[in-house]
Amino acid sequence: MKNYVPSHLKDMNRQIVYQIIKEKETTSKAELAKLTGISSPTVIKIVNFLIEKKLVIEVGQGDFSQSEVSVGRKPRMLKLNTGLMYVAAFFLEGDFLSMGVVDLAERIIYKKSMEITPDFSFIMPEILNRLVMQLLEEAGISESQLFGIGIALPVAYDENKCTIITAPLIQVNEPLVIRDEIKKLEDRYDAIVMIENDANAQVLGEFQRAGYSEKEDLIFISIGTGLGAGIVLNGQLRRGKHHMCGEIGYICFLGDNIERKKNAGWLESQISYRVLEEKFGVDFSNGSGLDSDTKKKLIEYVALPIALCINNTTMLLDCGNIVLGGIVIEVLGEELLTEVKRHVDQMSVIGNSIRLQTSSDSGLIGIASMVTKKKIIDLLTLESD
Repeated sequence: MKNYVPSHLKDMNRQIVYQIIKEKETTSKAELAKLTGISSPTVIKIVNFLIEKKLVIEVGQGDFSQSEVSVGRKPRMLKLNTGLMYVAAFFLEGDFLSMGVVDLAERIIYKKSMEITPDFSFIMPEILNRLVMQLLEEAGISESQLFGIGIALPVAYDENKCTIITAPLIQVNEPLVIRDEIKKLEDRYDAIVMIENDANAQVLGEFQRAGYSEKEDLIFISIGTGLGAGIVLNGQLRRGKHHMCGEIGYICFLGDNIERKKNAGWLESQISYRVLEEKFGVDFSNGSGLDSDTKKKLIEYVALPIALCINNTTMLLDCGNIVLGGIVIEVLGEELLTEVKRHVDQMSVIGNSIRLQTSSDSGLIGIASMVTKKKIIDLLTLESD
């Protein structure tokens, strides 16, 4: 224990200093000491360590702060070395695979989208053999700068066992161990590889982009090819004992779906976008082509089930921050949001903040941030100074 405590505190201090440098455009050692409460000598050692690892660079001189005595040289300013290394991020929605190159500041520097067969046995070889290199070449990034690959899919996934529990939307209907597929990617690119549920990636990206505090809650509800929710409680992603947290497609409001667990969930069978396309004769891939009458009918049809889902979920979790996303939400937009809010206000006994997602790139940002966090923790705990 004597060795563990100082080492653990050192790792924590490094992570705190690194996070502040990441969040601020530029800062100084003196400002870091003031903001963190960590002693100046310790801050200097941490900064030197970060510079040695090339995670942080010096970018010239700044001005003295009001609390500093303006005697001697001006402070050297520090900033995150965002161009040091990158993540290749992939996010599947229906038949379309979004992909992007994301820097250390978790900003997308290049992105594209392509139509793809929604089949896990097809997607993974494509990423391994073609898409990663294609993405890097088009972004002008060398393979040596790639440190991670993140893939967000509509899966219930057990990371510890490297097992997809179920993923009918990508043709996985029985538990599937994917350890070999992950290892092939790791070995080919000498990179961290992470697989994550799509809604979990979206909630993390939204949580980060919207600037929620580390103790806040957030529920991200996605309505697209399938239905899912990513849930953050007290700043931590909730996966659940069976890795099924947020599988809202299985919510039932009526009893006609009992003992049909191998079918699509009840709610998913009512308002997923393929169901809506068939029922209303529309094409969500051309959402701008919806006439006003059809759009109004769609909103009337989906608003109440969404509101019921929000009310039931928020009452169970006592969480009032809700974000809506997915292709159905994107197409129906603010008009749908207004109607959902009206229904929720009528039934909910707690205050709810319900809004649309800030960006359609939340999933890419979220999966990239997970990979980046793992890499940075590894680097900051790699050795002692």
